[in-house]
Amino acid sequence: MTRAAVEPIELPIGPITRARSKRFKEAISGLVDRIWGEAIAGLVYQSWTSSSCVPCSLLQAEP
Repeated sequence: MTRAAVEPIELPIGPITRARSKRFKEAISGLVDRIWGEAIAGLVYQSWTSSSCVPCSLLQAEP
């Protein structure tokens, strides 16, 4: 994990420099990635462990 994904996220105090905005953006991106990954992992786990298997079809439409 990156440093930004481990540290608590706090809104920077004082002037927003490029470096501060980059660190804040990385922290937010890391948080969103982690939450998204956990949600997807939970859905995959749920689909594998579910006793009620519902078949589905994947369709692709061309414009």
